[in-house]
Amino acid sequence: MQKVVLSEISLIHGTADLPKGFEINREKIKNDIIKSFIDQKKINKNPKAYSYKDYEVPFSQPLQWFKDYIRDNIRVEYGFNLVEKSQHGNVLHPKEQSYLRNQIEPVDLKNSPDYTLIYALNCAKDSCELVIEYDNNRRKNRTWYIPVNNNHFYMFPATQKYFITENNSKQLNVILTINYEYI
Repeated sequence: MQKVVLSEISLIHGTADLPKGFEINREKIKNDIIKSFIDQKKINKNPKAYSYKDYEVPFSQPLQWFKDYIRDNIRVEYGFNLVEKSQHGNVLHPKEQSYLRNQIEPVDLKNSPDYTLIYALNCAKDSCELVIEYDNNRRKNRTWYIPVNNNHFYMFPATQKYFITENNSKQLNVILTINYEYI
């Protein structure tokens, strides 16, 4: 008897633990996203689009170090390469949650990303969760809940619908999203 896995939905998560002296300056990335939020530097100007509340994330050295860390560790641990396709930041006010969405373009699957990575830059402890919807063969519309913690990243297939639950804290939650193609 043999078993072959034909399809798999994987969730890769962990903390961005860089060596001492190279820690990620999450404060810098967070402040860049908040500045884009204040300046209304939106990715999409259409108020009916899912990406309407997605904000630009300017280049910074801490952001690049984080991206390098993820790319290198995924290659070493899982044997595939990631190429960044897009990125954006989100700012969730108290009592606000994100949209239920995925990161693919249904009419252009060829140019859609393969993976979505969520990175918690500044989220109050126990203030929200990442909810990922998935199907398990005949068991449709299943959900996986995972607490969102500072300095944690969560990577999953870009085809999966997801959202961040209501911010139950009194502070802003700031989240970075990066979409990747794998090669």
